[in-house]
Amino acid sequence: MVSDGDWYALVEEDRNNGSTSDFSPDVHRWQLAKERQATDREAADALAEELARTYLPQSRSHIGAGHGRRIYRLPDGTLLVRITDRSTRVHFRVTVAALVAEVPEAAKVPEPAPQPKRRLFGR
Repeated sequence: MVSDGDWYALVEEDRNNGSTSDFSPDVHRWQLAKERQATDREAADALAEELARTYLPQSRSHIGAGHGRRIYRLPDGTLLVRITDRSTRVHFRVTVAALVAEVPEAAKVPEPAPQPKRRLFGR
């Protein structure tokens, strides 16, 4: 059951791998990369700011230690982070969100055992 205290800081990052199987190599695929639960809205805001300052995108492991980082707060409260390195520019976004519903995954129903085949005339 979802309660009013279910707040999260969510990191979405662009997982574009430059694949030519899509219509264009410039296709961007935002995916949820990290979610951290907080006790309340204020704690989620603090977690979001911490993630904006420290998170490195998973798909960009080659970013050096001396990278630059700019953090923008958008009008809706989302934090947009741009990381620059000598040869790389990437960005991700951090959002604070309240969980409003959760539907658990259905358990897999076991298939019935196959019935033995009967011979002609039940023998």
